[in-house]
Amino acid sequence: MTSLAEWNSVPTAPVAVLDRIIAILDAVRASRGSISITDLATSTGLPKSTVSRLVSELTAQRYLERTDDGVTLGLRLFELGARASLPRRLLAAAAPVIRNLRDVTGERVGLWVQQGTDMVSIATVAGRLPMLPTRAGMRSPALTTASGKAYLAFCADKGIVDRVSAPLIDDAAAHFRDELTLVRASVVAMDIEGSYPGILAVASPVLTAGHVVLGAISIAGPSGAMDPDRVAPLVRAAGETVSRRLTAA
Repeated sequence: MTSLAEWNSVPTAPVAVLDRIIAILDAVRASRGSISITDLATSTGLPKSTVSRLVSELTAQRYLERTDDGVTLGLRLFELGARASLPRRLLAAAAPVIRNLRDVTGERVGLWVQQGTDMVSIATVAGRLPMLPTRAGMRSPALTTASGKAYLAFCADKGIVDRVSAPLIDDAAAHFRDELTLVRASVVAMDIEGSYPGILAVASPVLTAGHVVLGAISIAGPSGAMDPDRVAPLVRAAGETVSRRLTAA
């Protein structure tokens, strides 16, 4: 029979699958390099067979990477870390650009990133439409907004596009796909009173040098007074300027 002292010296094995995955990732991180399956089992208190199976799955998803000595942290974790810092870097690059766009047009300008099926505002500069919200953190549906369409048109993750467009069926779904094709060609998306009555919005994506979409810049004004043909080139130029500033940073 195992004594109390012996029991307390044995690592307590995590029970839930998520707990096991986190325990494995923590152990790999703590190794500050590469760690073997055997050492992972010892560190986590998990059966070696369980560790081997979970490591295979994490490796397939690029959370871990195989080495000669075992496994190390994978590129996907670093990508997630970079994504977590994206709003801060994007905001720093975009702040003077969106202020200038507002000064030139007098309209409300926003900077948006995708989250779930929504676009989330990380910066807004007020224009002549006081009824429009300007607070950071405001959410708008990606399906109908100009910023959402600008983002989705360049989004390489088909799963995100499918989730956002899931409510659409038949002709509506086909029309949405055609609209995204036009946005890719013009690098400009429009929302004509689809989200707010009487409001016209025009947006353009912010892309990396490799054409990975990071977010979108939008401008919103009264549909009867703001000329989309005039502001579209300005919004597109603003998106391109932010992209260049991010590349140079």
